[in-house]
Amino acid sequence: MKRGSMRCRILLGTIALAACGAPSSPAKSVPDAKGTLNTSADVAASAPGASSNDDIAKGTAAVKAEDWATARAAFEAAIKKNPKQADAYYYLGLAMDKTGDRVAAEKNYKEALLLAPDLDEAAENLTAIYIEAKRFDDAIMLARRTLERHSDNADMQLNLAVALSGKGYVNAATKAFDDAIKLSPNDARYYLAYAQHLTAAKKTSEAVAKLKQAQRVAGDDPVLLGTIGFELRTARAVPECIEAFDKAISFKDNADFRTNRALCKYAAKDKAAAVVDLKVALHKEPNFAPAHYWLGSWLHADGRFADAIAEYDAYLKAEPSGPMAKAAEAKRQLAKEKKKPPRK
Repeated sequence: MKRGSMRCRILLGTIALAACGAPSSPAKSVPDAKGTLNTSADVAASAPGASSNDDIAKGTAAVKAEDWATARAAFEAAIKKNPKQADAYYYLGLAMDKTGDRVAAEKNYKEALLLAPDLDEAAENLTAIYIEAKRFDDAIMLARRTLERHSDNADMQLNLAVALSGKGYVNAATKAFDDAIKLSPNDARYYLAYAQHLTAAKKTSEAVAKLKQAQRVAGDDPVLLGTIGFELRTARAVPECIEAFDKAISFKDNADFRTNRALCKYAAKDKAAAVVDLKVALHKEPNFAPAHYWLGSWLHADGRFADAIAEYDAYLKAEPSGPMAKAAEAKRQLAKEKKKPPRK
């Protein structure tokens, strides 16, 4: 039985021009709803002298509740009582991973693998740490070793593809992505990661095709749909970008999605609809800085300098050190110059 379900973390946030999507992280495993423990480590846990079952139970409950401090304390206690439990090291590594201590997480995942070499979940998470640290050679070696034992591990196949892509092995990564999708053909995250690889390889049309496939299988997940929309906008696939954000907004209407769709509509030369989206975005989130920036830019282009200045001011108030702060300040000064009455 597998210790837990797996997911490919998609990091979201404001990127460059209020991007709602960002490159996907490598796949990591997380516990399932039952906190299942069923590996060779369970034998060690029940061996004579083992007395850490209560700590394991407390720790897995804390993991399900995402109470990482409690989980860490519980698994540290379990290991102190019985240092031969791979599951305890795995979950302790997960707790460290979730709280940003990658060094400690790596150490504990390695300990788990020493005790239970077939513990794929620890291998997946360790591979992900290597990828995030750009230690691609380490990631490739561990992924291939794991896949030799379990060739049907889709997430590890995905991690191998991401690592090969990071290393710059375009053809090998492309094959690995194809193999990953064969194992998990209905997971939008796989197509998204594949598209990002193709974009990096300057194969834009192929990347757009993968993004369209991702959208078809993304279901009602607004986060994935928004990320797909952002990637389509980056690829300048304007109609497809609008379609993706239409769908994302139908499930979750927020300022980020509205702003990104506005940029797509503006690229489609539908400025009126783009402005409406920005105004709705600011109605929903009055301090959403990117919407202020773009609205200011478009008002500026229309010669509405006073209104543009107000929007630039709003951006600078919301994000004084934001990614577009210098541009907003420069445009604000230019608008102020243009707003001055002509000399007699």
